[in-house]
This record gives sequence, C-alpha cells and structure tokens, in this order.
Amino acid sequence: MAGQDQQFKITEAFITSDRFLEKEIEVSTNIYEIVIYEDLEAAWLSGSVVITDSTGFMNKIQFKGSEYLTIRLAGAEENSEPIIDKTFLLYQLVKNVKANDASSTYLFNMIELHAFESAMKPFSRAYKGSIEKIISQILNGELKKTVDLSYLTNGVTAQGERRYVVPYLTPLEACETLVDRGTTTLGSPLFLYSSIHDENIRLGDLDRMLTQEAFNKSVPYIYSQSATQSASSLDQSLASTQILGIDLKSNVNAMNQVEEGVLGSFYTNTDVSTGVSYRARVSFKETFANLQKNEIIDPSDKQDVYDVDQLVDGESLDTYNSIYWHQVSSSNLYLDYKSYHDDNTNSEFALKVKNTILRQTLLSNMISIVVPGIAFLFAKATVGDILSMNMLSPIDDPNEIYDEKLSGDYLVYRTKHVFRETTHNITCDITKISQATGQTS
Repeated sequence: MAGQDQQFKITEAFITSDRFLEKEIEVSTNIYEIVIYEDLEAAWLSGSVVITDSTGFMNKIQFKGSEYLTIRLAGAEENSEPIIDKTFLLYQLVKNVKANDASSTYLFNMIELHAFESAMKPFSRAYKGSIEKIISQILNGELKKTVDLSYLTNGVTAQGERRYVVPYLTPLEACETLVDRGTTTLGSPLFLYSSIHDENIRLGDLDRMLTQEAFNKSVPYIYSQSATQSASSLDQSLASTQILGIDLKSNVNAMNQVEEGVLGSFYTNTDVSTGVSYRARVSFKETFANLQKNEIIDPSDKQDVYDVDQLVDGESLDTYNSIYWHQVSSSNLYLDYKSYHDDNTNSEFALKVKNTILRQTLLSNMISIVVPGIAFLFAKATVGDILSMNMLSPIDDPNEIYDEKLSGDYLVYRTKHVFRETTHNITCDITKISQATGQTS
C-alpha cells in the first residue's frame, strides 16, 4: 500500500541502447529525480534524470549519449495503470558525483527521440495542401509521428490550400515555419506541442484553447500564504489545491509591448508580380474586441494587457503604430496554389500581424506558480489547457475575498514536472489576456 504522502510511483524504468542487443537495464529503484518540461512552443519533451549507482552498473554501460530511458509512472494507488509512459534519449551526461568509492550519482539531460531524429534529417521537398495537412505529412513521413488535429478550431486553419517547398530544414524546423504562418480566421496563433500524456504531437490554436473549461474548475488552486506554510499538515485533498509558490516578477512588461507592436502597428505587403500594395492597421484593442464578438473571450471580460487610461501627447496608447511591418511577396508563383506568403486581401494579410500581437501578449503577461501535481495527473492536464486559480485579496474587505486581477482562468503555457522521491510538483508558466469582471469564484 502506498504511503499517505506518496503522490506517484515509478512502475517501470529501464535503460536500453542499440548496442545492448535488446538488453534492458532496470533502474526504477535507482532514480532519485525526474524532471520533464512541456512547452506550447516545443513539439517535443525534454528534461533530466538523476540516477544513483552503488553497484557499478553505469561503468559497465560506458555512456555514449546513445542510451534510451523508458519511464512509466502511475498514481500512488495500488494496481493503478501508468499515467505517463515515455522513452527519452539520454543525450548528455551533465554531472557525475562520487559519494564514496562504491557509490556515484549521475545527472543526465534527456529529450524525446523524434527531436533527436529530426536534427539528423534536414531535407528539401515540395508539398501541397492546407497548413495542418502539410505539417501532418511532414511529421508522419519523416518522423513517423501522428499529429492530433482535434485541438484546432473546426480542425482547420484559415490560410487554405498552399504550396510549400521545404528549403533543407529539419522536419521540426519546417513545421515551426508553417506554424508561424498559420492562424485561425480571427488571427489567433497556432501551437505545435508535445504532452506527457500521449505519443502524438498536438496542433492546436489559441481560440480553441481559450474556449475550454478549466480542468480544475470545480476545485480551483488557491494561494494563501498561511495555508501554504501549513500545507504539509493539511488533508491530501486540500493540500493538492494549494499553490506552493508564485512569481509575479514577469507579469507586465509595458516597454516590451510597445517595442513588439502589441498595442498598435501597421502592415504593408508589396506584391512584385502585380505592383499592388496591401495595407492594414492592427491594434490589440480591435483584436480583443473581435475575440469577444466571436465569444472566444467572454464579452463581459475586460482586457488585462495595458492601461487604457494612459496617454501619450493626449492620445491613448492603442492609437499609435509603434512598428511598421513591410514584406515583399510574389503572387501566382505556383499558379493554382498560393505560396507561403500569398494572400489576396488586406484582412488576410492582417492575420499575420494579429498572430504576432497575440503571441507577444501571451508572453508579456506571464506569471509562474508551483502546484502539487496530483490534479494535473488525475485530469491528464497539460500545456494548452486552462487552469483556474484564486488568490486571496490583500485587502481586509468581506466583499472582496479574492484578488480580482490575479484570480481567474489562465492558459497553461509551460510546465516543469519534478518527480522527486515521493512528491510530484509542477512549476507552471501561465498567462491570460482578459480579466473577468467581479471575480468571485
């Protein structure tokens, strides 16, 4: 039976290598710590593992950076099925510390196999189809990976059919280029990412992500300094909802928003084939209003990105164009198909800038929290999901229990899973672009 404080168990862990002739070296009892990173902007998982050795088996392996570590983790309950089943390449020995003549501790960096294989395979090939179709063809054909399109709004992107020639990029680099080009019809960005919960690579968009219900809506995470300090003495169900740490230092960067053209910018594209120039002004205010109009964001929410009352020379910040974008393209290069940069209207070209604005908005409005991993594993939550949290108000007012600005629903952008001994904690970079009015949940 699992101990009361045990949050996970390693059901199986073993090292293999192509040179071992199918021999498996069991290391489940030798693992002290596993760290796994998920990132909305990375189509692979990475991490590290600490392995102890008191019998000398690591010397027999003679580490070369070509070893594979398979890890299967489950909940602490007896006979529970594995929740995480992943194989990583141990590509770097970071540190080897000898405790004594017979005992050593090894720290390895690790990465999913398809990321390593991609780096080995720069290629050039022409594709025809929608952005999501081309991404699926590249990843399946070059890396034997399946792309899950269920996280796309209506399963499609807004750019339609195109012809794309991969100019000797690796498969993942080619897909990143396509992801940067693709948007929804509202200009929201795409994300190609990997999850600890399956072997697929997921292709999703911000619109779909923001319309999800929080995975912990019924029991939000809560931050209270007094409760956090006594979390170890709380019932496990209560302790699992406590925010163990919070970092607000990167919450707002107004200068970065201006420098990146988030609040307002102007885009021009000159088509050298026709001599026609397409022009579009894009502002965060307009983009946000369009998301509300289409019910991606609740119409009653207010934007949480910049101060609408701040003025420069008597004018609101969103009336300025802090960046002028200019691109040159050549239409009809492939006759029946658009090329990578082709579009036909000002509004279609404007999607490029909206994509950039929303990406930068997410990055500049980030905070970091540390939470127990139980709820994440139970709900199979990952990056791209919505997390609900409440922070107690610093104001002693019975009518304002929670901090209105910091409480609410957030998009999980990055995670750092730390499995150490019996505990599993997650550092989450979370972000949002709107604030619910009258937040009381």
